[in-house]
Amino acid sequence: MVHPGQDEPTGQDGGLFGRLAALRSQVTEFAQEAEQTRRRISSTMRKRQRTWEDYRKFLRKEFRWEAPLHHRRPLWWRKGFLSRSVTLYELDRNDPSLYVNDVQRYTRTKRMVHPTLQELLDNKFAFFLLMHHLGLKSDVVPLLGLYVRGGVNLFPHDRRVPLQTFLQSHLEVDQKVFVKPLRGAEGRRVRSITRTAKGFRMNGDTVSVSEIRQWIQDQKRPMIFERGIEQHPAQAALNPSATNTLRVLTMPDVDQGKDPFIAVAVQRIGTERSGHVDNWTQGGLSAKVDIETGTLSRAGQLPEGRRPVWFSEHPDSGAVIEGATVPFWEETKELVMDASRRLSFMEYIGWDIIIGPTGPVILEGNINSGMNVLQVHGPLLADERVRSYYLKRGVI
Repeated sequence: MVHPGQDEPTGQDGGLFGRLAALRSQVTEFAQEAEQTRRRISSTMRKRQRTWEDYRKFLRKEFRWEAPLHHRRPLWWRKGFLSRSVTLYELDRNDPSLYVNDVQRYTRTKRMVHPTLQELLDNKFAFFLLMHHLGLKSDVVPLLGLYVRGGVNLFPHDRRVPLQTFLQSHLEVDQKVFVKPLRGAEGRRVRSITRTAKGFRMNGDTVSVSEIRQWIQDQKRPMIFERGIEQHPAQAALNPSATNTLRVLTMPDVDQGKDPFIAVAVQRIGTERSGHVDNWTQGGLSAKVDIETGTLSRAGQLPEGRRPVWFSEHPDSGAVIEGATVPFWEETKELVMDASRRLSFMEYIGWDIIIGPTGPVILEGNINSGMNVLQVHGPLLADERVRSYYLKRGVI
């Protein structure tokens, strides 16, 4: 119906409008297809870039190990394993599909903790504050101070003093203190400091207070001071020169209501090679802890050649390792499980625990669980709960 005063469109005009509408529809469709193509190309390029970056990181790790060419295992690189891991896991006779490989380990394992929550584990100061709010039935390694921009903020006080004043006036004689960066792994930039009646020692060497101050200032980053914890005599007997810590890995059982469980636990033990720390990458030992009994297996060590290295007794102290028992093991399991439930939103934590004279003490929590220090004793993916979780989070 045409209203008065309104012209009736001609067939020619109607055809023109129709063609314009069809053309507009085609343009819109083309634009949508172009946008989808752009997104696919962008996604592909990002994946390729990530893959290239992953393998660059992998190769940096490979050649960080200073080894002769005949120790390299390049045929395994395509399967994601570093040369050292091939020896460590004895992959020539074990099933590689049961192991979390090194590409997965270095590039995907951080997916287990949401990116916005990772800082709570990566930052040792943030982790210290978090632990003090959980109400756990355990002590946390005491924090003495936070160094930043030339001064040390004292804890639990509200005062700030110059670094040299802190070293000379706030360290107890014969009390071992550890200074370390807020972020870091594998024991890098960690030093032990002891004030003696005659002066100072750092990592066991006699030094002046100015040398300690200069070393800390040269790090050009915030550092924390932690009071050393006395070890249980049985732990100290393994190697008296280092604090020998437990690494306990927890994750949720995604097939059973996401209740946390202990996937694996190891006792780390210092050596003359590792010095004042028990760190695996610096030459420390790793003995598996039987989760039911707390009994230790023989201890492995990162190999320098193409043969695995195992010790039933400590190579330096002579202490018996295989068959020894972790003191307060039941209490340690209860502590770790309690903490894991309270931090269930984190999901995946490698707990570092010191066994003191009266029980377990939490030292740190880690996103990087130190995969080879755990898998030297057997593949993690042989446990279906572990495999399900890694599949769920896109690690494997």
